[in-house]
Amino acid sequence: MRVFIAEKPNLAEAIFKGLGGNTNDKKQGYYQKGSDIVTWCFGHLLCLKDPEDIDDKYKSWSLDTLPIPTQYPPQYKPREESKKQLNTVLTLIKQAETIVAAGDPDPEGNYLIDEILTYCNNQKPVLRLLIADLNDEPVKKALANMQPNEKFKHLTYKAMARAIADQIYGYNLTRAYTLKAREKGFDAVLNIGRVITTLIGMVNERTLANVRHVKSFYYDVTGHMQINDQGITAKLQPHDDIDMDEKHRFISDHQVYLIQEAAKNETATITSIVTTHDTRPAPMPFNLSKLQIEASKKWGYKPKQTLDIVQSLYEKHKLLTYPRSDNQFLSDAHLANAGSILTAIKHTAQTLSDCVEQAASTSTHKAFNAAKIRRPSCHYSNREKRRAHHSD
Repeated sequence: MRVFIAEKPNLAEAIFKGLGGNTNDKKQGYYQKGSDIVTWCFGHLLCLKDPEDIDDKYKSWSLDTLPIPTQYPPQYKPREESKKQLNTVLTLIKQAETIVAAGDPDPEGNYLIDEILTYCNNQKPVLRLLIADLNDEPVKKALANMQPNEKFKHLTYKAMARAIADQIYGYNLTRAYTLKAREKGFDAVLNIGRVITTLIGMVNERTLANVRHVKSFYYDVTGHMQINDQGITAKLQPHDDIDMDEKHRFISDHQVYLIQEAAKNETATITSIVTTHDTRPAPMPFNLSKLQIEASKKWGYKPKQTLDIVQSLYEKHKLLTYPRSDNQFLSDAHLANAGSILTAIKHTAQTLSDCVEQAASTSTHKAFNAAKIRRPSCHYSNREKRRAHHSD
């Protein structure tokens, strides 16, 4: 029997469909089709034990017990809210002959399945299933190309190191700062975290910079001309005799006024005309960070809003590839499905019909390059930042 352990229920559903199963046949915490069972997590079902879980001496805060030593190998405990599903997963692991780790294709996705296998001391063979697109064809292709889970252990170690660092940093410094503050009469907990404290420091630096900012002004001089019934607006380029700032902008309102007055109703002479023809390829697809920046500029969305939207488009509507990635390349399979994708766009957003009609279903764009789609690597993803933040 093969037991697939997916990171989330929607991923489990996509895997089960890819195996030819009917998701209406859902059981208590898993799907089953013949000898294939697909179960799921809700993110991390386990967390690292707290220091007081390991040794009673850490239950009371004291400088004498600091620093708290690093847990290695790490010891885990069930998350209270996830015990029921964890028991389902552990029961299925006991029944399995082969286990398939189906976390998201990043270090954290590797870790949250491997920590369960470590927790139950699994000795059975484990395969790794990498799914970045929840549509049927990419899922089936991934199922046909599973690899030994051992090949991805370095990603698990990376995420594990992050979790241990978060804990050891947070516990030691939070207790140390709080205890020293109490000596000065401060009666509260000073939470110190590897991520949140750094972030607060950055916000503080920017706030101070804004408070200390001194306003400065610069000016542009433009001329509006009529040449052969064609209106032209030209911008005056500063030269060395004009007061400029470090960005070569006018800074003297008096000089600008004199130039404006001197140029009124004067005749302009065209000394040369240069015409260039330029072609530019379409831009690369967005990755999450670039999309968050663009959405912030255009609509004022906060990064979390953009993430929630793209996550929904990925999980519920299957309109995006895996969003928590810095990869900007697409596979050849996406290009092969261009016709159906364009048709779906046309029917979903009728305002884009004209654009779709003009779009080519073939492309030589560099974005379609399966060889450059990065498999999980030691890259610090947005999701890891979010999870590290929560652990603080």
